[in-house]
Amino acid sequence: MAEKKNYLLTSFLSVFEGEKRGKVLDIGCGNGDYAFNLKKMGFDVLAADMDIERFQYKGQIDFKECDVTEKLPFGDNTFDFIVFSEVVEHLKNPYDVFKELNRILKSGGKIVLSTPNILNLKSRVRFFTEGCWEYFREIPLEHSKNPKEVIWNLHLMPWRYHELEYLLHYSHLEIEGIYTSKYEGMGLAFIVPMMWLQLRSKERRAKKKGGVDFSRINNIMLSKNMLFGEHLILKAVK
Repeated sequence: MAEKKNYLLTSFLSVFEGEKRGKVLDIGCGNGDYAFNLKKMGFDVLAADMDIERFQYKGQIDFKECDVTEKLPFGDNTFDFIVFSEVVEHLKNPYDVFKELNRILKSGGKIVLSTPNILNLKSRVRFFTEGCWEYFREIPLEHSKNPKEVIWNLHLMPWRYHELEYLLHYSHLEIEGIYTSKYEGMGLAFIVPMMWLQLRSKERRAKKKGGVDFSRINNIMLSKNMLFGEHLILKAVK
């Protein structure tokens, strides 16, 4: 049987293709596939995770055992890039974590992160029918008691783009690019005109009343990556 293509990994690597080679921290690295492939691209990579048993590239990639939710064992301004793939939705203390990530990132350095895109049309339909977003269907309380799982597998916090953008801004990181892994739910495109009318109507009402200008965020919400992207991938610069 052919190995299933990892679209998220492929998309991460494409984000890094045009970047100047430098020192990368892949934190929450899991089995190490991202770190291994970035090293093959010419980056100086350090992988880090709290579970060394999952890491498959011992002896090939430098590895540091650490917990991202605690103070990190790295000096200030150490890394040119930080990879943070599918981690933010697991965090109980995201603002503390990103304060630490900012500390160890060089000035002008970049974080590339990903999380499930709960705002795509497929996820929105699931929320309408089930009351839960795509990738957030498990009940955290029961799931945490499952002896076949471990606590770090819990998807605790579904992130809209809006709040994730604010988290980065509050952490002195500004979004430079929005990407996705692959497109899904294209058959739901018939919903888009209704969304366009609702968002633009809200935009006009707010402008008329002197409220918040929704035009910037609405353009993002109506983009192909946001409407149909399976994952939300953001590149942010310090």
